[in-house]
Amino acid sequence: MKILTFLSLMLLYGIAFSYPSMDSRASGDDQSHQFDFWIGSWDIQQKILNQNGGWVELKASTVVSPILDGKALEEHWEGEVQFFWKGMQKPEPLKGLSLRYYDTPTGKWNIYWMDTESLQLGQPFTGNFSDDKGEFFLETETEKGKHISRITFSNITENSIKWDLAISKDGGKTFTTIWIMNMKRQ
Repeated sequence: MKILTFLSLMLLYGIAFSYPSMDSRASGDDQSHQFDFWIGSWDIQQKILNQNGGWVELKASTVVSPILDGKALEEHWEGEVQFFWKGMQKPEPLKGLSLRYYDTPTGKWNIYWMDTESLQLGQPFTGNFSDDKGEFFLETETEKGKHISRITFSNITENSIKWDLAISKDGGKTFTTIWIMNMKRQ
């Protein structure tokens, strides 16, 4: 019984101290592990911009796991969304998958997204971490011109993360936040 208790404590000790500190992520020693803070299961409180400029609040969850010997991460997201920009009049279920990896030759993270609304991997968001915040950008051409989308990971602690998606229609001079996810570790 004492051996089992000892092994349980060692396992707990190993898990409790395996979380990378902000300093180790910021040091740049191994860029491919900068997203390790996100590994685990998360409950999400979402705020999604509505057509009138207010916010729709919905719940979601996500599970993030390392893959390919820890050199990449896979996310499985599930919840309800109501995107006015996609014509949604009420909350609808959505499941999503993201893949992300650090591309050493370019020195940037690549984030790919696929969901049940659009079953395809598009162009990746690309970017980096700086000053304890990650910013990742994607430029797209539409009938109305060029748009820049920005994903931000901020307020990162061991048990909470703020994620937001913002759009710029003026070449990146200004951004409008359209989706916020406040994540709490399960």
